[in-house]
Amino acid sequence: MRLLKEPLLHFVAIGGLLFASHAAINPGGGRGANTAPAIHLTAADAEWLKEMWTRQWRRPPTDEELRSLVADHLKEEVLAREARALELDVGDTVVRRRLAQKMTFLLDDTIRTAEPPEAELRTLYEMRPDLVRAAARVSFSQVFFHREQGDDRARISLAALSNAAALPIDHGDRLLLGDTFADQDEQALANLFGADFARKVMTLPVGQWSGPVESGYGLHLIKVTDAPPSRALPFTEVRERLAHEWRRERQETANAQVYEGLLRKYRLVAGAAVRPLLGSRANLAEGQP
Repeated sequence: MRLLKEPLLHFVAIGGLLFASHAAINPGGGRGANTAPAIHLTAADAEWLKEMWTRQWRRPPTDEELRSLVADHLKEEVLAREARALELDVGDTVVRRRLAQKMTFLLDDTIRTAEPPEAELRTLYEMRPDLVRAAARVSFSQVFFHREQGDDRARISLAALSNAAALPIDHGDRLLLGDTFADQDEQALANLFGADFARKVMTLPVGQWSGPVESGYGLHLIKVTDAPPSRALPFTEVRERLAHEWRRERQETANAQVYEGLLRKYRLVAGAAVRPLLGSRANLAEGQP
């Protein structure tokens, strides 16, 4: 009687019943039938492996290296399938993002090679001055002063420079960036000296000393020598830029439409605390039970 109450005996008995039931339902599922899922290795797979190797090493793989690549590919496929079977990908942020990225790449391929109509590019040329205008530029000389006692020195020097025909060599402190800058746009100056400095210099008058203008380094006296204004570039010069923007806009629209279609395949269930974060999609979400 004690033996009949043993949990291990119950486990063995249940297992035997399950095995017998499976054998009855699948009489052909013995050693002679191969019902295991297939892993297909094709010539295209081998060619892809060769191409990836060639891109990395700048030469095709040897026969031995190609055999190793195929073996590694097979091992990776087996382990990846087993990992998915064990649901090891569930909840893994890296895996989820990588899969989403691959889907994005697939979607991006739909418009990348499309040729935009000439009329639409002409319209874009008229509607998007930010794409077709050359940025305003400036060339200037400077005299630099460190902040320590630099303000008084800069103002005295500015008065002297405004009344002198030539720049005395003892004015200012050394700055490794140099004393003259040619054909700089606002972004280039911002990268060197900071955004506030760049904005100020772009507004200074041409042909006279101005300042002091402050940067992250210290104080600067500036003499603008040339300041070509912003201008619209010819259509032929910016056509490729316009085509790139046309494709980007179309791709963005297409991706949004595809995503909305995919989203409708799922039930969206969200808690009360999350629903306000869904924005316009909050009305699509069901409440959590």
